[in-house]
This record gives sequence, structure tokens and C-alpha cells, in this order.
Amino acid sequence: MKKKIAIGVASVFLILLFWVQWNWKHLSAFPSIISSFYSKEFCSCYFVMKQSEEQCHNFARQWVPISLFNLDQTNKEVTVSGLGKTNKAKYFGEKLGCRLLNE
Repeated sequence: MKKKIAIGVASVFLILLFWVQWNWKHLSAFPSIISSFYSKEFCSCYFVMKQSEEQCHNFARQWVPISLFNLDQTNKEVTVSGLGKTNKAKYFGEKLGCRLLNE
């Protein structure tokens, strides 16, 4: 009985390992999604829709918490860090709205 359980656990582990290797491109992009989504959504809410800071935090909140948040009102930029990745969104005006900056 113990041998069957060990073989089952090993099989599940190998299948999981194969799946991770097969989808590594998508899995490695996930940490950047958290900070880029939060910065872009907060920027759009705050500068485009002109909502309060508290409302925009509630609007952009996700299940995965962020570790750093910086709102630069003079340059109209939002910087967010989460899962070790940092992204910045900037407001470019009414016609263009907010965009992510590549740094």
C-alpha cells in the first residue's frame, strides 16, 4: 500500500514538474502582472476618473498584496512594487490617459 502511495505522489510530482517547464514563459511573467496592473489601474482611476486616493486603492486592489506604493502628483506617476517587481504608470493627458513606462 505504501508503495502505491509513493508511486502516486511521484507521478503527480513529475506531471507538475513537466507542466511548470511547459508553461514557464507564462509563469515567469506573473510577478510583473501584479505591480503593472495595480499601477495602471490606480493611475487611471486617480488621474483620468479623478476619484479619491482611497477609492482608487479599493478599485485597484488585488488578492496578492503590494509591498510599495508611491504616488507622485507633480509628475503624475504611480510606482508600485509587488512580488519583487516594480512598475510605473504615468498620466499623459486626457486623450492618452495613463500608460505603463518601460524602465
